Amino acid sequence: MTTFETILADLGRALETDLSPDSDGIAQIAAENRIILLRPEDNGESATLFSSLATLPDDMDGAPARRMLENALSLNLFGRDTLGGHLGLFVDTIFLSRNIPLPGLSAEDLGDRLIAFSRLATELADKLDTSPSEPPADSRSGPDPFRAGLLRI
Repeated sequence: MTTFETILADLGRALETDLSPDSDGIAQIAAENRIILLRPEDNGESATLFSSLATLPDDMDGAPARRMLENALSLNLFGRDTLGGHLGLFVDTIFLSRNIPLPGLSAEDLGDRLIAFSRLATELADKLDTSPSEPPADSRSGPDPFRAGLLRI
């Protein structure tokens, strides 16, 4: 059994459920009303958590889709709002992902990380709402990276 499978089995026993990975090695778990996928990395030293945040509106050329993508890019900037996670687009769905190291990780630690990840995903999904005309204020707070000397061209 791999480290990933062992940690999942331990968490499954604690939750009294089967968390065995599927034939592709991916496990699914619901944490606080959100489905999270867990995929071990090839090196066996880490796993990646994934959660769907939003589906782009059908009108991909319209203003709501553009605002949603702008919000996602703004939230993803420097990993500040994603707390080190990453936002990505697969077909028409925006996902949050985060890599976690496996060595030394207990089932309880994984459970805590899943809950924190679920809460972050819910918070970010709310910020992707297409109704505001500007990206979320939180994502633009702080110094301008060009004026603060963080980026030089």
